[in-house]
Amino acid sequence: MRKEEKGGLDPEWVRVGATLRTLRELRGYKPDPFASQIGISRPYLANIEAGRKKLTNVLLARAAAALAVEQIAIMRPAAEDVAAA
Repeated sequence: MRKEEKGGLDPEWVRVGATLRTLRELRGYKPDPFASQIGISRPYLANIEAGRKKLTNVLLARAAAALAVEQIAIMRPAAEDVAAA
């Protein structure tokens, strides 16, 4: 369900953004250099990590390459999220 449809943030976008932020921090990247490396502005990265913007497929590929992880590591729900569904 999209943000516009329910009046709030899309939980999937929030989860993916939080995962991206966690992986970025674990790899030691600060927001500015990471955003620059994947070709976006720091405010745009902040919006993705906060769940206000969707992580597009192109940006997913760039982020995964920069973080040296598989794309699924960013997109896959945590095991406890799947078990609760």
